[in-house]
Amino acid sequence: MSHFKTRRQHGGGTKLITISCILLLLGGAMTFWILQQPKSQASATVNEFYSLEQSGDFKKSWELFHTEMKNRFSDEQYSQLRSQLITQDIGSTSYTFEVGKVKTKKNWRSGVSDIMIKKVFVMEVTQKFQNQFGNFSLVQEVFVAKEDGEYRVLWDYK
Repeated sequence: MSHFKTRRQHGGGTKLITISCILLLLGGAMTFWILQQPKSQASATVNEFYSLEQSGDFKKSWELFHTEMKNRFSDEQYSQLRSQLITQDIGSTSYTFEVGKVKTKKNWRSGVSDIMIKKVFVMEVTQKFQNQFGNFSLVQEVFVAKEDGEYRVLWDYK
């Protein structure tokens, strides 16, 4: 018989459980972050598009269009029509905008050429104008699809 007493250390199981919980939380956070990236990038594309429009740079905003939209308008035609809409038709020289929550839609059909796009992101954009008749808002659903590795803007024509 040994004369030495062994002591059992308490808390070893608690450390394992704590470490496991932390790893699970980190894994869940990473998964959530990865899954949110495409929505975040789609929203950033829409923000960039309307920021360019807001500054009057319609040619650069046109470059953020999906090919479906580029087939509908040339860059020159789009720049002229969009500028005319805001300054002459609406009678405003500036506006603010808000981009709503991003949703995902599968198997969306383009109203331009009726092609089906497997996955698009949808968000509501509200442009707020002020002119001689007061304040008003223009609300439009905006779609974003990935094309050649880049997120591109689409409008619905249905």
